[in-house]
Amino acid sequence: MQRSSSQVLLSRYRLIDSGCEPHRQLDGQYGSLDEAIADAIAWVEPLADAHHHAAQLIGVDVATGDGNWRTCRLPAPLLCPLLCQLPS
Repeated sequence: MQRSSSQVLLSRYRLIDSGCEPHRQLDGQYGSLDEAIADAIAWVEPLADAHHHAAQLIGVDVATGDGNWRTCRLPAPLLCPLLCQLPS
């Protein structure tokens, strides 16, 4: 089955929490994976100092053609551990 050039499929992404459920604080849809991850990093960055480890586990779902969601990035830490302050 060939698609015409006028039929463009736009991917939709959403952020998921550590339980693979839609993220309650970052409840939205994004046009790209990069946009979703950037929003999640901006949200998690201030929490890094507070040691909210569960809140830092964020994954990404992508919408399928039939309206369901498929996980394309399992929940994992978004910030590099090298950016965290080491205990003295």
